[in-house]
Amino acid sequence: MPVGEYISPDGQLRLLVICPEGDWTLGFDGFPWHTHGSILASLSGKDEKTAIDDFVADLTSGKSVIAMKRINGSLADVWVTDDPADDLSSWQKYGPDDETMEFRLWDGSAVKV
Repeated sequence: MPVGEYISPDGQLRLLVICPEGDWTLGFDGFPWHTHGSILASLSGKDEKTAIDDFVADLTSGKSVIAMKRINGSLADVWVTDDPADDLSSWQKYGPDDETMEFRLWDGSAVKV
C-alpha cells in the first residue's frame, strides 16, 4: 500500500495517503478536497488496496487531470477531476468573479479544456 506523501515534480503539490484509524484517506496537503479508499473501491469495483494503488499510479503517471481553483489569485482547492469540462462549465456558470480555474497534470503540464 503506498502510504506516505507524493510530491509533484514541480514541487507545487503534495498528495498525502494516510490511514487514520483504518480509514484510508487521500488528498492534497493544505486543501479541503479528499477521497477515501472505500469510495475509490466502490466506484471502481476493485478491492480497496488495488483502487488506492491505481488512483496513485494514474495521478503520478499523468493519466489523471488535476483541477485547481484560485480565489483572488491564491490557490484555494485542488482535486482530481473525472470530468474537467463539467468542472469548467460549472465554474463558468456559478463561480464568482474573483475565482479562476486551471487544469494540469502531475508533472505541471497545463491541460486545455
